[in-house]
Amino acid sequence: MSYQNRGKGISHSSQQYQDYKPRRNNFGYVNHAMQRKQLQNISKHDNNCCTEISINLYLNEEDQAFFQDLKNMYQSLKRSPPVVSRLENYFNSCQNPYEQFLKRIQELIDAFKIITKQNIQAVAKLIFEVFRMAEKGDLFLDSINCFIEKKQYKDACQYASLLVLHDKFTIHDFLVPLILQDKLPCVNDFLCDSKRHRIELVEFLDQQLISASLRQTIEHYIFEHKVPEVKFDKIHVKSWKKIISNLVKRFNLPSNLTPNLNKRRNAGALQFLLKKRFTKNTFGDESWKEMVQEAVGDDEYLQKELVIGVAQYGEPAEARRWALFYNIDKNEWPHSVRTLDESKAENPDDTAECEEERPKKTEEYHKYSLPLDTIVLVDTTEKFESFLDAGFQGVDIVGIDCEWKPSFGGQSNELALMQIATRHCVFVIDIVTLANQAPHLWQNMGQFLFNNCDILKLGFNMSSDFHMIKSALPHLNFNPKHLGFLDLGTLWKHVDRYPKFSFPFEVKNGGLSLTTLVCLCLGRKLDKSEQFSNWEKRPLRDSQIYYAGLDAYCLIEIYDVIKSRFENTNNSFDDLCYTLIQHERSPKKKGRRTGPHRPRKVEEEVDQAPSPVTQPVEAHQLRVVCDTMLQGLGKHLRRCGIDTVILENHQDHKECVRYAIDEKRYILTRKGPYKMLTGYVPPGHCLLIKSNQVDEQLQEVLQFYKVVVTKDHVFSRCQSCNGNSFVKISQDTMMTLHRMSKPPKPGPSLNSDEDFDELATVPSCSPHKCFGNPSTNRKWELCTDDRIDVSRCRTKQGAPIKVYQVPLPVVQNYDVFYVCEECGKIYYDGSHFQRVLTGRLQGIVQ
Repeated sequence: MSYQNRGKGISHSSQQYQDYKPRRNNFGYVNHAMQRKQLQNISKHDNNCCTEISINLYLNEEDQAFFQDLKNMYQSLKRSPPVVSRLENYFNSCQNPYEQFLKRIQELIDAFKIITKQNIQAVAKLIFEVFRMAEKGDLFLDSINCFIEKKQYKDACQYASLLVLHDKFTIHDFLVPLILQDKLPCVNDFLCDSKRHRIELVEFLDQQLISASLRQTIEHYIFEHKVPEVKFDKIHVKSWKKIISNLVKRFNLPSNLTPNLNKRRNAGALQFLLKKRFTKNTFGDESWKEMVQEAVGDDEYLQKELVIGVAQYGEPAEARRWALFYNIDKNEWPHSVRTLDESKAENPDDTAECEEERPKKTEEYHKYSLPLDTIVLVDTTEKFESFLDAGFQGVDIVGIDCEWKPSFGGQSNELALMQIATRHCVFVIDIVTLANQAPHLWQNMGQFLFNNCDILKLGFNMSSDFHMIKSALPHLNFNPKHLGFLDLGTLWKHVDRYPKFSFPFEVKNGGLSLTTLVCLCLGRKLDKSEQFSNWEKRPLRDSQIYYAGLDAYCLIEIYDVIKSRFENTNNSFDDLCYTLIQHERSPKKKGRRTGPHRPRKVEEEVDQAPSPVTQPVEAHQLRVVCDTMLQGLGKHLRRCGIDTVILENHQDHKECVRYAIDEKRYILTRKGPYKMLTGYVPPGHCLLIKSNQVDEQLQEVLQFYKVVVTKDHVFSRCQSCNGNSFVKISQDTMMTLHRMSKPPKPGPSLNSDEDFDELATVPSCSPHKCFGNPSTNRKWELCTDDRIDVSRCRTKQGAPIKVYQVPLPVVQNYDVFYVCEECGKIYYDGSHFQRVLTGRLQGIVQ
């Protein structure tokens, strides 16, 4: 078996590289589109030079006779034990079975050529393994270098990885270019088997952060290495830092490989801390000192930046203290700090100014209502065991909160404390000390608390806490989706939607935070000055323990207030919580009927609340959501120009409530879910549809909500997606789209009358075909054809235009077409409009 390399390299003059210069506009900025055009197809290779590897093989007469006999045998017996046995015996007797196999498929194999032409990585990997091509990987070095010369970096990277040729290439051959082209998966796959390249690549990427202008540095690299198809929108400091961070995290690389990334992170952290301290004034003194020293560390540049920053915020005395603490040369002090220092040197006895401190906070904060000794720090296995023995006796509700040290993009966060509050005390569990001790105690805690459905577990925005707990404490072995956890943030959003519900206190400004909810329920904010603390430092300060305990205990206080206020509205608080608490439900088994058949009970009549609409409203002003059982009605409502959301079959009935509350819609449903849904919305905002006929259902809705439908409303919304924004395009544009569109996938044809009429459903604005007089008040948004991308056959919103649904004869017979911007469906002026007016909508349209 012999391999002959028949690659015919085509030599081109390198003058095109030498003459290449990036073109810039009048403002000095590079024209990236022109760059890409200049860099494309610059190669000294053609399309075949790196793939023409032939294998000269032949079969002797004995082998030919065997394979012919096997072929005849297979045609009669197919894949059967005799055939398999015959093949096994033959290949076991061969000195080189792989060679024999190659001989049999010589008409198909030029192996590497086939692989590279097909470009199917799963197949390539399989073939490389079967024929052990990695053992002779050096044979393909020229081919991979050819890929690199042709700027086909992805192919070069993939085949170099499959052939285990990592050591033959540098990071600049294809790894850095692939990052610039935003093809990171290929890079990650290659780095999995090369530790050297991981380190070199991360160090190179980090080195680029030294420059004040990352974009300028990278542009120089791009033009030096002639990298085409660069994603210039990805080349900025934030994206670059993210790439480095992901590589460090993915391959568990040491942080000392990225000094420039670390420096930029710490500088950003310092600016954040300064703003939080001096602008928002939400830092305690000790927490401020801890976090600043953590961010600045031993970096002299950041130490000077700290002094300058504090001075710029008008705190020269504190800036002076930091300058003395870090022993910074006085010549580098800010002017205000030097002036203060000189004044103190002249008046050494003036201790009042020397002891100048920031003014203490005078705002009243919410206090812990129990004795302080009820906040118990659990930091030994003995205390932990005692807590498990007695902590949950008679307990039916707890508040759970967690604390961890903030990290500013560097190392991942790790859980430091977990607080569990009951009505009588709070247990602050030291995770740093106990996480890796006594796994059986953590298992017991999971059993007694986290997996106990009889204890209601309260939290606020619990998803991050769950993630931290699961990562740090795997022995708890719990699933928060099944075991009775109630998120007070979610409860807050739901109770606030009930018209009769109100909190006992008002807050003018504040987001959806725990401190705002505490203020609404209890009248005072939480003091968050200890929130940004070094929670991993031991021993913990008393102020930290107090803050942690109160954060958990206030959850129970909030729950009690919301429950009391909600029950005053004559609504069931337990039912509301039941819908919000995620708990495990075991399917109920139906018992066998042993007695005689009992007649069904006559269902009670359901009372429909009166309509909330007192005056007639136009169709385009009404917004409704149709339950899964009213999908047909929903389509007719859209036909009337009514803004209608239609639930899919897989969606739950309760999705109606979300649409009703978030988008101010009326709910349309049937008798089954009506009782449940009507309790979530004001009276009359949920309509029970009684009829089974779509036309009668439409009449029910229009009469109940006093809807006026005119010709301007009919077909003013897309029947498929409910959109009401259309692009008006000419016949010429439609023909262009028709030529550029891809052929439709196999599916149902549009030749039947029924399909054709549905396709011709038109939000018409051609008066001579439908009205007789021009209609200028169509209740839609009509745009010009500059709102579509003709080259990509898509709308500006990215929806593919469904040109293939319109037969070519229709395109040739109509002058104007309308494209839905949201889904890409096409409409045109057909006869369907008039038929609907004189048919189903007769007597409805005014």
